[in-house]
Amino acid sequence: MKRSIMLIILAAALLLSGGCSKNEAAAEIKIPILDGNAMGSYTTAAAQRMSVYEYSTIGAEVSYPYAEAILVPADANILSYNVKKGDVLQKGDVIAVFDSSGLDYDYQNQKILTDSAYARYQSSGSALAKAEYEIEAEKLELIQYKIDCYTVKAPYDCVVWDSKFWEAGTAMEAGTQICSIADRSEVYVVVKGNTDAFALGRQVTLKFGTNSDFTGRVVMMPDFRAKGGINGVVIALDEGELERANEEAGSIVSAGWATVVVKTFNEPDALCVPDKAVLTYSGSTYCYLDSDGSRIRVPVEAGKSVGGMTVILSGLTEGDVVSY
Repeated sequence: MKRSIMLIILAAALLLSGGCSKNEAAAEIKIPILDGNAMGSYTTAAAQRMSVYEYSTIGAEVSYPYAEAILVPADANILSYNVKKGDVLQKGDVIAVFDSSGLDYDYQNQKILTDSAYARYQSSGSALAKAEYEIEAEKLELIQYKIDCYTVKAPYDCVVWDSKFWEAGTAMEAGTQICSIADRSEVYVVVKGNTDAFALGRQVTLKFGTNSDFTGRVVMMPDFRAKGGINGVVIALDEGELERANEEAGSIVSAGWATVVVKTFNEPDALCVPDKAVLTYSGSTYCYLDSDGSRIRVPVEAGKSVGGMTVILSGLTEGDVVSY
């Protein structure tokens, strides 16, 4: 009798300790737990395919990122400067006037030479005299062009985007920025810093402090390899949206800010189960599968959780019923 008991104990020990390969271990967890066949009060849900997406709101600035710098034409004292940020200019409007008196002597001297050449041409009518006059006239025109450059004018209909106060009499070096101007229609929304959610051509929703939504599209992404340029995501408003935004929210450029709503996650055909059905213990992620009234623990690979649903990357198939 004692021999029989010892054999039974030895057999049980061998059964518990022997032959547990990785495959057998994986299969071993797919057994009913000890709660009987009844599902009790557990909630069940079928794994189903659905469109899963997520949005983020990101702060941005409204500006003229492609504004053009207006520069001092030559070393000179500024005589007048009467524009400020936000001023709307027409083509030809004077932005600044600089002292060009240093060219007065050159102009007067060349004017005398040109007039003399013209008189000789009028008296002789020769081809040589005509050629000499044309040469002197071109020299005079060049000096006049230089003088005209000392009066800086708006090259097109524009808005002054950035400006400082320049006091009359201030000595300025050639190439110094006087102000910057931009085409009034070239208003863009620029996102700096948080740029991972964007891609070239991506559609976004824009808000400008009203209840209305406006639409736009990414037209430029930052290139950190390039020197200079725009360090940010540039978003252009769709046709007609700028006018509508200015009408509803006032000047969106004056306000200077916007909120961008962008889709940061989009899976149009994801297999999902409720978040509560996905459990984690000791580094393992699993669901309880309802199989003929029994709850079977099944390992799964879980993806992103969005809106109370978890994307299942592997471990379940469409229609599988899980309980939680």
